[in-house]
Amino acid sequence: MTANDFRAALAAEFPEVAAMFAENYATGLLHCEVGCFRQATEEAIDSGRHWLAERHFRFVEQAMVEADHEVRNALELSYLEDSATGEHTPERHRVVKERMPAALRRRLIELGEWWE
Repeated sequence: MTANDFRAALAAEFPEVAAMFAENYATGLLHCEVGCFRQATEEAIDSGRHWLAERHFRFVEQAMVEADHEVRNALELSYLEDSATGEHTPERHRVVKERMPAALRRRLIELGEWWE
Protein backbone atom coordinates (compact mmCIF):
# COMPACT_ATOMS: atom_id res chain seq x y z
CA MET A 1 0.00 0.00 0.00
CA THR A 2 1.52 3.27 -1.12
CA ALA A 3 0.71 6.67 0.34
CA ASN A 4 -1.77 7.30 -2.47
CA ASP A 5 -3.38 3.89 -1.91
CA PHE A 6 -3.65 4.69 1.81
CA ARG A 7 -5.26 8.07 1.11
CA ALA A 8 -7.77 6.50 -1.30
CA ALA A 9 -8.67 3.70 1.13
CA LEU A 10 -9.01 6.15 4.02
CA ALA A 11 -11.20 8.51 1.96
CA ALA A 12 -13.41 5.61 0.86
CA GLU A 13 -13.80 4.21 4.37
CA PHE A 14 -13.81 7.48 6.36
CA PRO A 15 -14.66 10.46 4.11
CA GLU A 16 -15.16 12.67 7.17
CA VAL A 17 -11.52 12.11 8.13
CA ALA A 18 -10.25 12.89 4.64
CA ALA A 19 -12.26 16.13 4.77
CA MET A 20 -10.26 17.12 7.87
CA PHE A 21 -7.03 17.22 5.83
CA ALA A 22 -7.87 20.47 4.03
CA GLU A 23 -9.16 22.05 7.23
CA ASN A 24 -5.83 21.32 8.94
CA TYR A 25 -3.60 22.15 5.96
CA ALA A 26 -2.52 18.51 5.91
CA THR A 27 -3.44 17.53 2.35
CA GLY A 28 -0.57 15.69 0.70
CA LEU A 29 1.50 15.51 3.89
CA LEU A 30 1.28 11.86 4.90
CA HIS A 31 2.35 12.22 8.52
CA CYS A 32 -0.04 15.14 9.01
CA GLU A 33 -2.87 13.18 7.36
CA VAL A 34 -2.21 10.22 9.65
CA GLY A 35 -2.11 12.63 12.59
CA CYS A 36 -5.56 13.92 11.61
CA PHE A 37 -6.76 10.31 11.52
CA ARG A 38 -5.36 9.76 15.04
CA GLN A 39 -7.15 12.90 16.23
CA ALA A 40 -10.39 11.61 14.70
CA THR A 41 -9.93 8.35 16.62
CA GLU A 42 -9.37 10.24 19.87
CA GLU A 43 -12.45 12.39 19.19
CA ALA A 44 -14.50 9.25 18.53
CA ILE A 45 -13.44 7.80 21.89
CA ASP A 46 -13.97 11.05 23.77
CA SER A 47 -17.47 11.46 22.33
CA GLY A 48 -18.52 7.90 23.17
CA ARG A 49 -18.47 6.57 19.60
CA HIS A 50 -16.36 3.59 20.56
CA TRP A 51 -17.62 1.56 17.61
CA LEU A 52 -16.06 4.17 15.30
CA ALA A 53 -12.74 4.10 17.16
CA GLU A 54 -12.74 0.32 16.74
CA ARG A 55 -13.30 0.73 12.98
CA HIS A 56 -10.32 3.11 12.92
CA PHE A 57 -8.18 0.61 14.83
CA ARG A 58 -9.08 -2.20 12.45
CA PHE A 59 -8.35 0.01 9.44
CA VAL A 60 -4.89 0.80 10.85
CA GLU A 61 -4.31 -2.89 11.61
CA GLN A 62 -5.04 -3.83 7.99
CA ALA A 63 -3.07 -0.91 6.58
CA MET A 64 -0.02 -1.94 8.63
CA VAL A 65 -0.10 -5.36 6.96
CA GLU A 66 -0.30 -3.93 3.44
CA ALA A 67 1.77 -0.76 3.92
CA ASP A 68 4.99 0.10 2.17
CA HIS A 69 7.79 1.56 4.30
CA GLU A 70 6.55 5.16 3.98
CA VAL A 71 2.99 4.40 5.10
CA ARG A 72 4.11 2.02 7.85
CA ASN A 73 6.46 4.70 9.20
CA ALA A 74 3.67 7.29 9.21
CA LEU A 75 1.31 4.89 11.02
CA GLU A 76 3.98 3.94 13.56
CA LEU A 77 4.97 7.54 14.33
CA SER A 78 1.94 9.72 13.69
CA TYR A 79 -0.75 7.28 14.83
CA LEU A 80 0.65 4.81 17.33
CA GLU A 81 3.54 6.75 18.87
CA ASP A 82 1.55 9.98 19.06
CA SER A 83 -1.30 8.02 20.68
CA ALA A 84 1.13 6.47 23.15
CA THR A 85 2.61 9.79 24.19
CA GLY A 86 -0.56 11.87 23.91
CA GLU A 87 -3.29 12.59 26.41
CA HIS A 88 -4.14 9.65 28.64
CA THR A 89 -7.64 9.35 30.01
CA PRO A 90 -9.33 6.43 31.72
CA GLU A 91 -11.89 6.28 28.89
CA ARG A 92 -9.21 6.12 26.17
CA HIS A 93 -7.39 3.43 28.13
CA ARG A 94 -10.55 1.36 28.50
CA VAL A 95 -11.45 1.62 24.81
CA VAL A 96 -7.91 0.75 23.70
CA LYS A 97 -7.86 -2.22 26.06
CA GLU A 98 -11.27 -3.50 24.98
CA ARG A 99 -11.38 -2.65 21.28
CA MET A 100 -7.90 -2.23 19.80
CA PRO A 101 -6.65 -5.37 18.00
CA ALA A 102 -4.03 -7.23 20.05
CA ALA A 103 -1.08 -6.63 17.70
CA LEU A 104 -1.68 -2.87 17.63
CA ARG A 105 -2.19 -2.75 21.37
CA ARG A 106 1.09 -4.61 21.98
CA ARG A 107 2.90 -2.05 19.84
CA LEU A 108 1.17 0.82 21.65
CA ILE A 109 2.28 -0.62 25.01
CA GLU A 110 5.86 -0.89 23.74
CA LEU A 111 5.72 2.83 23.00
CA GLY A 112 3.99 3.86 26.22
CA GLU A 113 3.66 1.59 29.25
CA TRP A 114 0.65 3.57 30.51
CA TRP A 115 -1.49 1.70 27.97
CA GLU A 116 -0.82 -1.68 29.60
